[in-house]
Amino acid sequence: MSLSQRLDLKQTQQLRMTPQLTQAIALLQLSASELLNRVAEEVDKNPILDLDRSRPVSGGLAPTGGEDFDRAASVAEAVTLRAHLLSQLGGLRAKRETLSLAMALVDELNADGRLTAPLFEIADRYGVMVGKVEQALALVQSCDPAGVGARSLGECFALQLDERGMLDPAMREICTNLADIAGPGRADLFARTALDKEAFEARLALLRNLDPRPGQAFAQDATAPTVVPDVIVRRLGQEQGGGWQVELNSETLPRVLVNDIYASEVSASGEEAARFISNCKASASWLVRALEQRAHSILKVSEALLRHQRAFFEQGEIALLPLSMATLAEGIGVHESTVSRVVANKYITTPHGMRELRSFFSQGVTSTSRTVGFAAGAVHARLRKLIAQEDRARPLSDEALVLILREDGVDIARRTVAKYRDVMGIPSSVQRRRLNSATRG
Repeated sequence: MSLSQRLDLKQTQQLRMTPQLTQAIALLQLSASELLNRVAEEVDKNPILDLDRSRPVSGGLAPTGGEDFDRAASVAEAVTLRAHLLSQLGGLRAKRETLSLAMALVDELNADGRLTAPLFEIADRYGVMVGKVEQALALVQSCDPAGVGARSLGECFALQLDERGMLDPAMREICTNLADIAGPGRADLFARTALDKEAFEARLALLRNLDPRPGQAFAQDATAPTVVPDVIVRRLGQEQGGGWQVELNSETLPRVLVNDIYASEVSASGEEAARFISNCKASASWLVRALEQRAHSILKVSEALLRHQRAFFEQGEIALLPLSMATLAEGIGVHESTVSRVVANKYITTPHGMRELRSFFSQGVTSTSRTVGFAAGAVHARLRKLIAQEDRARPLSDEALVLILREDGVDIARRTVAKYRDVMGIPSSVQRRRLNSATRG
């Protein structure tokens, strides 16, 4: 066997994340108020950039008065809970899939920092197993402030106690059964902790020093940005064909202008100044393109949502269809991650109220005919309607609800009905009968 040298040519493709691409991706997932904040920062750094003030660019900001009011300067400097959590997650070492899902979970949190959507519903929305969501949630719950990402008040307290090294078995039992503290189950709870009375009362006193709403430390006050729709969907009049129109809300689209006169004046002052202005122009050009691409992507996804969920826009929640981000992404020729970023923290105004864009994605359940199924929200709406119309003296059992839903074409199991009912906070038929009897009495 002889050794020899030879030269081969090999062609490969590789995606390189340029600073400009990174900027475009970052802008895509920002909310309206966060976008205005980011653009204001870019305007401050780039002397040839100006905000176009010929039309409103509120991003939800309410002016405080005065014709010289500067919207960019009015953006709150306080860090939002979302930004605070994302900055921490960005520094964690985890699998890319888990980290991406954890960042998506941040947008599921309410103002208190609580996760209200059930894990199975989130798993349906992103097309993953519940176990994957649990792993991602563990990352979120590891972040500061302690208690963030909790699914209940008890879990919120448990996370805070664990962070302080005070979550022993007795304390965990108390956190798991908070409702028993002030109810008839207090004596049983006391017995299960195996504590004496003094130690039990001391543990309860610890709870009063915990924060039930850790996210509120980052909450916006009344003068801060409020939620405004990024997209508006309206039905056209008969004279216009009676179809549907999708448009972007111009108030959420900051527009920047390049001051060419100033750029020319500075460039003429020397070679070094000319290089500086050249860099400023390149940066400004990329920002303008990124803003245009962001607007185009939001509109493209919204138009696709209208096509897929037209029945919802015409009939409401009860007609919502199952839809995955992967399906929509394939239909419009983009990557699934692009759709995920577009719908993050974005809102749409519909004839049935304002909704988050991500709420249109759900796997739901199949139909009895094995054709297009029903989104979880559509099944929830049917359940609410059936229970609202039931005989209060003879509430419908979960089995009865299953039979009625199957007659309506919804192929659903009893345990799924029970799960959906629990998610909506609706008591069981036995509990509803007792409540109705107490009300009549």
